[in-house]
Amino acid sequence: MPTIKNGLYRRGNSWYICVKANGKQIRKSFGSDKRAAELALLEIRKQRVVARAQGDWSGLEKLTEPKKRKTFEEAAADYLTERAHGKQSTLRTYGEHLKNYLLPEFGKLQVSDITEEHIARFQSDLLSRRQLSERRTNSTINLLSSILKVCVRRKFIEDNPAKGIRRLREPKASIDPLSREELDLALSCLSNHFRPLFTCLAWTGARPGELIALRWNDVSFERNEIHINKARVKGVEDLPKTGSSERFIPMLPPVRDALLKLKADRKVASIDGTSYVFVGKAGQPINRHLDATWAAALKKAGLRHRPSYQLRHTFASLCLQAGAEPGWISKTMGHSNLQTFFQHYARYIPSASKQNEQIVARFAAASPDKPDGAQKGAQTT
Repeated sequence: MPTIKNGLYRRGNSWYICVKANGKQIRKSFGSDKRAAELALLEIRKQRVVARAQGDWSGLEKLTEPKKRKTFEEAAADYLTERAHGKQSTLRTYGEHLKNYLLPEFGKLQVSDITEEHIARFQSDLLSRRQLSERRTNSTINLLSSILKVCVRRKFIEDNPAKGIRRLREPKASIDPLSREELDLALSCLSNHFRPLFTCLAWTGARPGELIALRWNDVSFERNEIHINKARVKGVEDLPKTGSSERFIPMLPPVRDALLKLKADRKVASIDGTSYVFVGKAGQPINRHLDATWAAALKKAGLRHRPSYQLRHTFASLCLQAGAEPGWISKTMGHSNLQTFFQHYARYIPSASKQNEQIVARFAAASPDKPDGAQKGAQTT
């Protein structure tokens, strides 16, 4: 077979590259892996241009070494294994994204064969044909990008093809709190079994998973506070959502009354420090959403439907109406910063806004030559 310069060729079942560099021919076999040979040939041609310009040919032969190869399915499995000690709720979400969306689309592909164009089409498909929300679509693409980022660090690919994919704009969270009158009416329409839980949701601002995971040793009637230190979602108990989510919540009177009555009504034998405060009707831990229970109460009360998560927003709006400081409310709710609080609830501070408006209005109306409080007899020009 004649010598092939600067090219790719096949001999038997093996692929070879042959490149002339610095007056020498470099020939390398890549076995049956044609794609690895193509990648090596492409890279050595690029680097040859650089070497000619700089006059430095050292290390050029290393470019002919076979590129590391890995399928996306293998890369994803490594990614999950290395994060096995993370939050179980997060790992479960990763597993759902991989099983339902990412592995069917990219699983059998070599990570080096995944392109930005492919990812862009996939993103569009998730949003349009599969009708995922913007938030879930972003979450899926973020996981894909994170796995590929690790592949870049480990030299399976040179660049992350997901890097140029624009994040979709997510609609703002729907904030639709109940008024005090609506809340009292809805709570009165709940069964005696579930009323304490929904009362505490409304008057602590806690996330549902945080209260479902609450145990009696987290409740201190002496200090009049509740310790939020875990969350339970879909039957899996884990750490709270963020570091700032672990906190102590004051027991406001409706919460204290509800918990005292709940403890008195519960059989003494079933109460110990490790028992769940809120359980199902059969005494089992609550592993499901309670929106259906809340929806039935709203319907019975003649109120329009709102998801039970709106009770968290109800707490914030009622506290603001009562004149509580935003910083205290935000800390009680477990926000990571005040910016999050103001993004959601700024419009529910009408009285403070009006006061600020009046202060600024008085300042703006004052003459710059005769400010408020100027001493009598001051000379003017």
